[in-house]
Amino acid sequence: MRPTAEILRLAYRDFAHERRISLCFVLALMAVLAPLLILFGLKFGLVDTLAQRLVQAPANRLVQPVGSREYSQAWLEQLAARPDVAFLIPSTRRIAASLGRVLNPASGQELRVLSMIPTGPGDPLLAADLVATDAAVAPVPQGLTELVLSASAARKLGARPGTTLVARVERRRGGRDEQALWEVRVVAVLPAAALDEDAALVPLELLVATEDYRDGLAVPALGWEGAAPRAAARGFARFRLYAASIYDVAGLAADLAAEGVEVRTQVVEIAAMQALDRNLSRVFWLIALIGSLGFLASLAANLLANVERKRRELAVVRLIGFPTRSLVLFPVTQAVLVALLGAAAALLVYLPVATALNTWFADSLQPGESICRLLPIHVLTAFAATLFGAAAAAAWAGWQAARIEPAEGLRDV
Repeated sequence: MRPTAEILRLAYRDFAHERRISLCFVLALMAVLAPLLILFGLKFGLVDTLAQRLVQAPANRLVQPVGSREYSQAWLEQLAARPDVAFLIPSTRRIAASLGRVLNPASGQELRVLSMIPTGPGDPLLAADLVATDAAVAPVPQGLTELVLSASAARKLGARPGTTLVARVERRRGGRDEQALWEVRVVAVLPAAALDEDAALVPLELLVATEDYRDGLAVPALGWEGAAPRAAARGFARFRLYAASIYDVAGLAADLAAEGVEVRTQVVEIAAMQALDRNLSRVFWLIALIGSLGFLASLAANLLANVERKRRELAVVRLIGFPTRSLVLFPVTQAVLVALLGAAAALLVYLPVATALNTWFADSLQPGESICRLLPIHVLTAFAATLFGAAAAAAWAGWQAARIEPAEGLRDV
């Protein structure tokens, strides 16, 4: 007879025989563990959802200078080469970064002012799924006759991908008011969440061309007359920069401030999310510690009482030759059974509750998001911690069982 295998069998048979008491232990563990799983699922799901929204929303990684100054091409290239910079593109003066009037000839709808935002490959505003695109055209606008409209601008113009618009830019030169008209084509429309203003993403060369025209210079590519184009290296008044991660925004802002460049960022919102994560973690672990210690103390006391109640039976087991370690395994085995069944019951309670919570908040969530969610590693960690805690709680009872002397247990006192 193998003592270890036999004591495991005896522990199980005893656990099953006293099923009512065993069920109370299992339900007690479920009552502690199920709320903890739900609470952690809410904490992880809520914070993870907020973090993903912060990470995915381009506006939260945007670092934009306040006001205008002269930035050289070399300085901008050096800044763009930093590993914490995901995208950087120069921009012209704010007063030059707009179209005076945009008309949709097909519908007769027009916009009096349409802001222009320079764009290029890798622009986070174009990384999101577009609402509508022309499959034959790349979503990044090219040349001097393509642009991507924001959702609000497209709605006001009655435009969609493939629509041809007539744009106008104005200037005053030699005491006379002049204007230039040319046709531009919509290659894509951004989702409303990507850009919430009446604006168009345009190639940098188009923005430069309209600034030159307003400055009285000629733009031969569009047939606009004026003074000779600039011969010197061009500088830019502004830029649009996106950090590689929301966690790089604060460092970039600090480095630019050290160079005298004041910037506008979302560091306050990012810090608030990180503080929420920390505070929710503290609340969760405090509740988990109190609940777990209370249950483990109760389990240890009950197992000890069980050992005391069965001193005679355990003494007989010791008398027929079972070693000390076998007696220690008796309460530990029963504690592990309680942990396994209680954790499984808690998981069965958690799953429908999490499904219900995600259903109730479905209108506030985007595809792929959950308000209550646990990863497999979280469930495995919870099971492992429960097993370890139960075994540790049973160690006291096991130590008391190992001290039982055969002669003492057989006395009828």
